[in-house]
Amino acid sequence: MEGSMLTISLGIWMELPGVNYRDLTAGNRRGVANDRAMPEEISSYYKNYVKLMGLQKNFVDNTYVMSIQRLHRGHEDTMESESQGDALDGKEFAMKDGSPPVLPQGLWEVRGYQQVQGDAHVPFSIFAENVVLATGASDAPARLLVEGEDFPFVFHSIANLGIAISKGTLSQNSDPVLIVGAGLSAADAILCAYNNNVSILHVFRKRVDDPGLIFKQLPKTLYPEYHKVYHMMCSQTHTAVATGATPAPASGKSQDYTSFPEHCVVSFQPDMKCVLRNGSNLKVFKVSMALVLIGTHPNLFFLKDHGQYLALDPSKPISCKQNPIEIHPYTFECTKEANLFAMGPLIGDNFVRFVKGGALGIASCLMKRLKKKGKLIVDGGGGGGGGLV
Repeated sequence: MEGSMLTISLGIWMELPGVNYRDLTAGNRRGVANDRAMPEEISSYYKNYVKLMGLQKNFVDNTYVMSIQRLHRGHEDTMESESQGDALDGKEFAMKDGSPPVLPQGLWEVRGYQQVQGDAHVPFSIFAENVVLATGASDAPARLLVEGEDFPFVFHSIANLGIAISKGTLSQNSDPVLIVGAGLSAADAILCAYNNNVSILHVFRKRVDDPGLIFKQLPKTLYPEYHKVYHMMCSQTHTAVATGATPAPASGKSQDYTSFPEHCVVSFQPDMKCVLRNGSNLKVFKVSMALVLIGTHPNLFFLKDHGQYLALDPSKPISCKQNPIEIHPYTFECTKEANLFAMGPLIGDNFVRFVKGGALGIASCLMKRLKKKGKLIVDGGGGGGGGLV
């Protein structure tokens, strides 16, 4: 997110238990619309939350998980990974007294590395009875899958637009920037380019009056900037511009935004031209850069079959909107894999205020199982509290 952008949710909706959001961001509120938060405010709140709640010991930074595999007991007391058949020699994980480790059957093995000073990588291997998938949904941008999408002037992140503007490689004298998509990421890119006087060609497949457009679900008083984008999408279409129906901006600038509803990208060309199609009509435009902002997908490469077998429809890739991971509604345990849990966007919960419910459901499930095993010690004092040992 650009530093000047505001979150979709109100700041207090991203509050975590035990620490009042407004207490840590006092004095930053500037009006009704600005009850939404800026990126640095949220970043500061979460960093302070970890410190105030004493959670530093629970975080291991700069770690990269490369595989999560179920282990099964093989011959001669070795543990074999489910997908690759790797045998783990008991000596490698022997106890301090030299005796072989006692590993319960069905453990998960999590392998990866931690990046330390410089580019040094320190590998790790962790055994766990339970694993929670909480990796979010924005690891892999969705692609158009058209000719030329891999050319160096085609990007899939709004950050590249900010970089180009800050470096001066994109300015009001440049050819237009092409923005593809009709969601909030595309709207953010439009606002960023528009506020920096960069000309915009905005392409999206839906009609401007499509009831599924996200802008129709946002109150104008809270989201004036997005309704400004939606107004331009409706009033500054390529047909209106061509017929002169849209007046020039009051500042006297040339037309700096044009929308192309019900259009799709056919191809990107090496000479930085983009071919658009509307029905049987083709249009060609020279652009300075193209931003394809049509959504993102989770990247679960570290799981067997990229985790696809965990989805509601195992024949299709995991998608947070159309095909999330299938879970039990109260425990958040994957229906296809015992002792593997999922929360957040992977199961369709895209907002922090919903994520808290997932965390609570998983913690409740694990505590009940520990209690059943006799491993949960309940405080017998007057406080009535409990803890895990």
